[in-house]
Amino acid sequence: MKLLHPRNKRTRGATDPARLAAWRALSELFLDTELDDGEIAVIARELRSTGFSVAELERIYEEEVAPACWCNLLAVPGGVWTGFNERWLVETIPQYQQRSRFLDALPFLRRLRIRRWTRLSRTDWERVKHLLAR
Repeated sequence: MKLLHPRNKRTRGATDPARLAAWRALSELFLDTELDDGEIAVIARELRSTGFSVAELERIYEEEVAPACWCNLLAVPGGVWTGFNERWLVETIPQYQQRSRFLDALPFLRRLRIRRWTRLSRTDWERVKHLLAR
């Protein structure tokens, strides 16, 4: 599968299975379901297997996955609850990254946007992060 690396246009078309695995795992935090301890542990295990540091995973959560997936938690009568389509993630996340570059140049707006995007999933992310720190 071909992915666009978010920070470097020169890697356009490069295959990055670790990033895709991180996107898939982190997108679980935005499903319209309550995650139990076992599901949180699975997400942490999948993220650990990507080889990314916890800091990089948090950046991917906040700046790549959250902008694309956060609205699912607000969908009425309910959003996706079985899992995001991998192809949708691959197509949508880079689109959101391109759109947000201008606004991200303003640190205050960037922080507000991240808070908005992660407000409903932050508790579950903190649970995952706790397991990753072990």
